[in-house]
Order: sequence, then structure tokens, then C-alpha cells
Amino acid sequence: MMKLGRLFTWALVIAMPLWFGSCKKESGGSGDPVTPNSIEGSWKISGMKLKQGNQTEDYLDLIKQYVGEDAVACLTDSKITFNSNGKVTGVASPKCQSAGADDFNPATDNSTWNVSGSKLTITDSDGAQVYDLAINGNSMTWSVNEQDDLDGDGVKETYTTMIEFKRA
Repeated sequence: MMKLGRLFTWALVIAMPLWFGSCKKESGGSGDPVTPNSIEGSWKISGMKLKQGNQTEDYLDLIKQYVGEDAVACLTDSKITFNSNGKVTGVASPKCQSAGADDFNPATDNSTWNVSGSKLTITDSDGAQVYDLAINGNSMTWSVNEQDDLDGDGVKETYTTMIEFKRA
């Protein structure tokens, strides 16, 4: 049980910078055009999902189960601000009570960001990560396809990670 928890935690920490973005657009062209101005402002994480095949798992539930409810409260109440100068600033929630609870945050304070087309690039101390990006009104979604050995059987599974944000 602990190994699975650590695996999910490790997968999240590694995957967070890689997964943000593409939501399926409706055939009627709904959704807002992605422009640098559309991402500017403050956002809070409202959901995280892992999709493998036809199955979708609520990643916040997994974090709650294996890391703790305080990590989810910290993650969903912390504010990430995309400033017009290309800098990312963050304000940790007062709910971030346990050490490392805000480690799941996908965009760290003092990162930089850039939007080109429907791609978002976040650059931090770990380097640059490029994500697909979809914005619809006050909602933003980042997603990425990844491969990792999620169940510890030595075989890499392909999955999509999605992080949903709401304007703060």
C-alpha cells in the first residue's frame, strides 16, 4: 500500500510539470481562443484527473488517500498568479500545514511562463516544460500524455494527466 502511495506521489511530482493542457474542443468551436492575456491572473486548482483508456481516476482522491487531506486542501486553496511580465508567483494557502503539502503545485513561485498558440511553457529550476493549454471562460485545463509503471509490474502504462483550474 505504501509503495503504491509513493509511486503515485512520485508520478505526480514528476508529471505535474508535463501534463497541462489540452481539453477536447466541442465541434462548434466552443472555448476561448488561447492568448497570453487569457492566462494572466490568479488561478486555483479545482481538479486533477488521471485517464487511462476509458477509465478516469480522481487524482485528488488518490492524494487525499495516500498523502492526506491537508495536502489536497493546500493544493486546491493555494493561488498561482500568471503575471503579465511572464513571471509566476504563488501564494500558499494557510491550509498548507504539513511540510511539503504544497509540493504538488504544478507551477512554482518564481517560475516563468509563455503562451504560443495552444502551448504553455513553464520554466523553473528543473528546466522548461511545454504543455497543451485550453481555456474556457474562467476555467483552464492543462493535460499531457505520459508513460510510467503505475502498478509496479515493470510495464509502462500510457495515461493522460489533466489539471483543472478556476480563476481565483
